This record gives sequence, structure tokens and C-alpha cells, in this order.
Amino acid sequence: MKKMGKWALSLITKALVIILVVLLLPFAKSIVGYFMPDITGEISVQSKILEQKLESSKRLEVTKADENGVLEAETNVIILGTVGKTTIEYRYTASIGIDLRKVIITTDNDRIVFLMPEPEILNDSIEALKINRQDLFSKAIDKSIETLLSEQRIACREQYLVDKTKMENIWNDTISAFRDTICYWLEEYGERHYEFEFIRQDETRTVSRSFRPWTKSSQQVFRSLL
Repeated sequence: MKKMGKWALSLITKALVIILVVLLLPFAKSIVGYFMPDITGEISVQSKILEQKLESSKRLEVTKADENGVLEAETNVIILGTVGKTTIEYRYTASIGIDLRKVIITTDNDRIVFLMPEPEILNDSIEALKINRQDLFSKAIDKSIETLLSEQRIACREQYLVDKTKMENIWNDTISAFRDTICYWLEEYGERHYEFEFIRQDETRTVSRSFRPWTKSSQQVFRSLL
């Protein structure tokens, strides 16, 4: 009797499994797609969306420079020596970031790869806070205030860009800001199932950083898009 009961239970179980399979068969594609999304299609579509966003956004501001300094310029004449001196207290400000149109997008099987340009001075300015001019003879100062400030602005810009420690920190901030920005752009399309990879364009050695899918809701982008 027990064997008969076990056989009947086994038969009923197999029959239920078959019925369940038959009922779920029309939904098999949807079920498989839910657990195994089409990553290739997702990457293809969203990479095109990002290309359009990058082209229209133009620039991403990452940080600002705001520094004060003192500029001194002398006018020297043979025999007489120094006949004029100008001292200028100035303020130098700059916006630093990347030109988004220089970002190159490529795709791989499980990721979107971004070839990133180096951060650059997007715009800068210099203003005189205090000017002190001393000249022993009329018109002894051979350069105008505007010329001196223009030359100092160029010097400040170059000095900022050659500071390796400072620029490396800005590079890291750039990657973080760029990632936040593209995640914000893609937020409306739901959870991602692929990775981002960021690679420097102008290095012979590959320096990259990979990020796992970012699923937290982003309320705002904490960087300025110019």
C-alpha cells in the first residue's frame, strides 16, 4: 500500500511539473530576460545616449582655483640702474575640468569604456587688488598694468598645470564627477547590468579604474556642467 501511495505521489508530482512547464512556456523569454538581461543591447543603446549627452554638454567643471599673489616688475636702465618699480597684489581664479567633446566612447562585451582627456583650464582670470607704482622718471615703467597682469595670468596657469600632485588629485576628482554625471543621465533607464571603465588618453601605460553598477538614486549632480 505504501509503495502504491509513493508511486501515485510521484506520478502526481511529475504531472504538476509538466503542467507548470507548459503554462510557463509562453513566458519563458520574459523570465530569462529578467534574470539574464541583454547586456549587449543595453550597452549599445546607452552608449549612443551618452555620446549625444557628451556632445551637447560640452564641458564639465570639476574644481576651481582661487589664489592671491604679489607681482613685482622693475625697469632698469644702463648706468642708472632701477628707475621704476611696480608692485601688484592680484587674485587669480580658474575653472578646471574637461571638454566632454574630447571623451571617446568604446564598448566591450560587459562594459562601456571612456577614453578620458586630461583636465585643463576651462577659463581663468586675474584682477589687481592693489597697485603701487614708483618711477624716478616720467614714463619709466615700460609695461602697462594690463600687460603685466596678462603675463602673470599665463604664468599662474602654467604653474598650476605642471603641479603633478595637484593635477593627479584633480584627475581623480574628474573621474568621480564624470561617473556621477553619466549615472545621473542614465538614471531614468533603470538599473545597469554592465560596468564603466575610465582610461587616460595620453598615457603610454594604461591607467584605468573600473566601477561596478551604480544603483543608488541620484538626486542631483554635484558638479557644474558648462
